[in-house]
Amino acid sequence: MHSPGPVIVSLEELRASLVSFDKLDEAFGPSSLGILIVQDLPSQYSELRCRLLSYASYLANLPSHVLESLSLPEAKYLTGWSHGKEALKSGSYDTQKGSFYVNCDFYHGAERSRPANDAYSEYPELTASNVWPPEDSLPGFRQCFEELCSLVIDTAVLVARACDRYAISKIQGYEPGYLERVVRTSATTKARLLHYYPPPANAYVDLSITNDERLDQGEQDLDMWCTTHIDHGCLTGLTSAVYIDESAHPPTLASSQDSSSPPAPLPFLSGAPDPDSGLYIRSRTGVITKVKIPSDCLAFQTGETLQLITGGKFQAVPHFVRGSADGGQVARNTLAVFTQPGLEEVVDHETGKTYAQFCREVAERFT
Repeated sequence: MHSPGPVIVSLEELRASLVSFDKLDEAFGPSSLGILIVQDLPSQYSELRCRLLSYASYLANLPSHVLESLSLPEAKYLTGWSHGKEALKSGSYDTQKGSFYVNCDFYHGAERSRPANDAYSEYPELTASNVWPPEDSLPGFRQCFEELCSLVIDTAVLVARACDRYAISKIQGYEPGYLERVVRTSATTKARLLHYYPPPANAYVDLSITNDERLDQGEQDLDMWCTTHIDHGCLTGLTSAVYIDESAHPPTLASSQDSSSPPAPLPFLSGAPDPDSGLYIRSRTGVITKVKIPSDCLAFQTGETLQLITGGKFQAVPHFVRGSADGGQVARNTLAVFTQPGLEEVVDHETGKTYAQFCREVAERFT
């Protein structure tokens, strides 16, 4: 049994509101993979993606004292640099990837310098001010990060507008323009730049077992880079991942380099060294499918809050990232942008539940 592939639409179709309800059903509906791919992006997208995903390797290889200065325990390590802080389902801590988290309130022209409301002080991960590497440690990083995230959010606004059109026709009492407003105006949207370290030798899966056999066994041997989970926001924007051989191209800044000049983008491999590694989605029917995002496209996945907002018409999808079963010093880098409602937004109109209350429920699941 095979799941359908992801639905592809153009940016112009979104701008002109030409995406049909049938396509949205196919992308996000009950038998879908819960993912929509957007092609024909603005011309600057490819360059920004190339630069920022190269920065992910440069960042992860900064001196430990610099990375430590970018870690914020007071924000639950969900703003700034995080490595080895995320608990896995086994009870151990994840050292296979490093993350740099950014609160995207810069999208509105200025960053918040302190929490907007003391009533939300229990959510420092969503209200903390950002920290950035010193410009002489990683020149150009902040500007590139903000520009690419802004482009992702711009596109998410258009996807949200299409979802609103669908919801108005399908859901009684749905507030016109609700999701577009949430995505456009929220100060809690979060970006996560991910660097997946080359897996250690003892983490490689058994190459004598076929991929189909491993899929039949379940996900326990596959999700070494990112365990099976669902996103908790509205729409998650994803770039296509890149693979970098860090032994051939060490991601360190040359001592002779001008400290004001951005580092050169790193060469990317043409694909993953292990063709079975990458993003997998478990469909609504339980079928596990590998999803490839074209390098010049963005993908948008449904999150749990969108499921609440639409009364289950669109549902969050379980997904995971499978690591490489091939040797070598190949890292995987990608960017995820989680569009989320403001903490005061009502996300379940039947119960009056706010996003802050929903976040509290999510936290309780993992404590």
